[in-house]
Amino acid sequence: VLEAVATGVVSFDVTGRLTTMNRAAARMLGLPAAASPGQPLREVFAGHDFDDIVALTTRLGRGKGETIERELHLRRGGAATTLLASATALRGPDGEYAGLVFVFDDLTELLRAQRLAAWREVAQRIAHEIKNPLTPIQLSAQRLRRRFASRAEDEKRLLEECTATIIQEVEGLKRLVDEFSRFARMPALTPKPTDLRALVEGVVSLYRESHPGISLTTRCAPDLPLLTVDPDQIKRAALNLVENAVEAVEGEGAVAVELAFSPETGRVRLSVTDDGAGIAPEDKEKLFLPYFSTKATGMGLGLSIVHQIVADHGGTIWVDDNPPRGSRFVVELPTAALPAVAPVAT
Repeated sequence: VLEAVATGVVSFDVTGRLTTMNRAAARMLGLPAAASPGQPLREVFAGHDFDDIVALTTRLGRGKGETIERELHLRRGGAATTLLASATALRGPDGEYAGLVFVFDDLTELLRAQRLAAWREVAQRIAHEIKNPLTPIQLSAQRLRRRFASRAEDEKRLLEECTATIIQEVEGLKRLVDEFSRFARMPALTPKPTDLRALVEGVVSLYRESHPGISLTTRCAPDLPLLTVDPDQIKRAALNLVENAVEAVEGEGAVAVELAFSPETGRVRLSVTDDGAGIAPEDKEKLFLPYFSTKATGMGLGLSIVHQIVADHGGTIWVDDNPPRGSRFVVELPTAALPAVAPVAT
């Protein structure tokens, strides 16, 4: 039963030796799934990252039947993980101390979703406040251009330059507002059976024609099933990932897109790999946050939108290194039927 639950469970006997550790706990904590029963607690939780877990045991005390909770911040494989850890003293029939049980819940995605919701509200308010004055500014500049078009040539040229600058900058702000609005108001999903192979190959062909100096390849599993997804949203996500990979190789290099299917997990995996400069370890955990960008001209909304699209489909996304150089973005999507998702309230 413990192997089937998503919650991590680890227990120790009265002498502080391991009796149980399920797969979920091993995955969350980055420990070997086949940890040996009988290992002392301090060997199981060895390392600086686990100091807080060990500290929970000292706070419990053998004479008390309490449960203590603590939020833990661990780093596994270059990514930050937030867990809620609960430690409870086990009691025998006569109330005597019989051991400890730890229960771990992964809060990482929940906290990420809360941050995204907060950023969406900020984006919506910014878009509203900026958009209101843009139209009258643009109309006023256009009116000035028409009104004084008959003036002397020098004055006319100066007026033309000034009004053109105003109109151009207003258009730039409008595009920024549109990006804010698209992020703040993700459309409801319209799921239907979709041939992901055809969708991905269509996306790659667009970039293959426009970037002849880049080696763009696709590899698709022959047993790939149809997925019940919103094809427009998944295409939007795929376009963003391939676009980022193409930009990473800077005109020459290799970008590989692969689709694989695992019957055991019932999930399809889309990976986009490049041999560009790669991503700094400290940036990986921030890549999917709104308004974080490693590009000089980026607004930092693309990958946060991709993350939201994948999450809305019940999937997961992460980034790995691509030795010896480059990055690999991985998306996993379930093949189970997907219900329609309500639009974000605005």
